[in-house]
Amino acid sequence: MGQAFWVLKTGPKKLVSFETSRNRRGEFDKTRKEVDMSYRLSRDVIDMGRHLMNVRTGELYEVDECGRALLSTLAEGKNCPEGDIFDFMRTEGLLVDPSERKDRDKFLLQLHVLNSCNLRCRHCYDWKNPVVTLTFEQELVVIDNFAAFLKKMEMDGEISFTGGETFLYDRLPELIDYAKSQDVFINPYVLTNGTIPPTTKLLECLVRHHVGMQVSIDGTETIHDEIRGAGNYRKAVTGIEKFLAAGLKVSVHYVIMRRNAKVIPEFIEAVEDLGVKRVNFSCLVTIGPGAQEEMLTPAENRDVIENIAFLQKGRLISLLSTRPLWHTVGSSGFCPVGYNTLTIDASGQFLPCRRLPIPLGDARHDTFFRVWFGSEFLQRMREREKYVGVCGTCPQASVCGGCRALAYAVTGDAFAPDPSCLLVCKM
Repeated sequence: MGQAFWVLKTGPKKLVSFETSRNRRGEFDKTRKEVDMSYRLSRDVIDMGRHLMNVRTGELYEVDECGRALLSTLAEGKNCPEGDIFDFMRTEGLLVDPSERKDRDKFLLQLHVLNSCNLRCRHCYDWKNPVVTLTFEQELVVIDNFAAFLKKMEMDGEISFTGGETFLYDRLPELIDYAKSQDVFINPYVLTNGTIPPTTKLLECLVRHHVGMQVSIDGTETIHDEIRGAGNYRKAVTGIEKFLAAGLKVSVHYVIMRRNAKVIPEFIEAVEDLGVKRVNFSCLVTIGPGAQEEMLTPAENRDVIENIAFLQKGRLISLLSTRPLWHTVGSSGFCPVGYNTLTIDASGQFLPCRRLPIPLGDARHDTFFRVWFGSEFLQRMREREKYVGVCGTCPQASVCGGCRALAYAVTGDAFAPDPSCLLVCKM
């Protein structure tokens, strides 16, 4: 009879005993298949020496030498043998694997950590008025709730930390560390205007967690500075160079509007020379200060998208956006509102999208489950064929759906047709 790995599970008259075999030297059975995954103790479990406790459920587990050896193997970063002990601890939620799963869908959270900004850009969707922001402790709870939501939904996650200007938030490294400590895979991104140099602590955190960086540039130097303020193009370029030198993946975000549409070819040449591998183009949404800027007409918008697709040919840099209407040039572009994204703004309000300012709940007391499954607005968004005018019944509805934020900005109705689409204008 082999020695026992047994578990005492405290609760109302509940005792569970579990046995598995090991050899006489106390080593794991070498014939078992090794598990090549990044398993570790759940962050909900504390190691009390001879016991493990789940601090969420209060359940207590007593571990013998065999179980302790398995935990030591995992702590050393080594692969461990698959078997009864491993399977039991995984089933009980004692062990978790927070690595990315390619077969899982992703859920995107855009978390505004503050509303302050060092710039006043002409096309910004937010007036940056003073608001009562979430406290740091409340932001940690948001991340906990997001992780619990992902675990239940069996999805991987992505958090885009944004603002305001994210680099003005001095506790950003702690937030990123906390997100990466969760029991599920969360990929962090930071959205920045690139004009504020990162502190040593922040840069080390960004590198440690392979954080994706998105820097905003909206044209050539002259046009960019016209939009974002004199001297800020050079600062943003310096920021990009610093991130790339540190080995970070950097993309550039470009908001297309009448003011900068004609300089896109020169802009692409410039960022390609910097070594940037991706540009994320988006359409101006005329809310906040951006309401004073001029959108392109649907025909002009189509021409710009097609021109960018032409400029993509023969280039390694990725230029094709994944936004509504870009399916016309072979990219994906489904509007994800109601399907796999939520925003929490600086005041703690849940929104369908960062540019669709329709409150869905308050992160101080509403969970992701309550908002995601309880919002009538989101439920209607998932039935676009019934509720969304024109776009919902368009032959391209399943790959586009129209930009709901742009519809709301122009008409006041998020279920209206996308006003930037040429097909809509012809109907």
